[in-house]
Amino acid sequence: MKKQSLLLVAGLALLTSACANLCESDCGTCKKGDVVYATTASLFDFNSAQLSAKDEKALTAAADKLNAKANADKSVTANGYASMEGPASYNVDLSRRRAEAVKGYLVQKGVSAKRISVKANGATDAFGPKYKDNRRVEVVVD
Repeated sequence: MKKQSLLLVAGLALLTSACANLCESDCGTCKKGDVVYATTASLFDFNSAQLSAKDEKALTAAADKLNAKANADKSVTANGYASMEGPASYNVDLSRRRAEAVKGYLVQKGVSAKRISVKANGATDAFGPKYKDNRRVEVVVD
């Protein structure tokens, strides 16, 4: 997968690539591995799976992109993560709830639930040095 750069939009980090720059309407067809949404700048609160208004704004843009004709056949995975605080089994459940919250919002915005899978990663794949950096969800094209 090619290296991608971060672009902050409405407080959320969206990765720039052929698809993931959701600010531009002409960014084309999503490709496998493109990140269409990531909560890496507007992270979940401790012990929470509640989406913020900033999350909802960015997810609406992601849903619009996924609902575009060029991407209507694409499926995605909502990868949920948690910080290392607390028991591993709890963190897996929390990361699942976060990913399910993102999926639920995308479905509300017209993306077919059949196109969205959920993966609970718990505290694996640490993103940053601080606990809070890992309270995130990334939606990646399958």
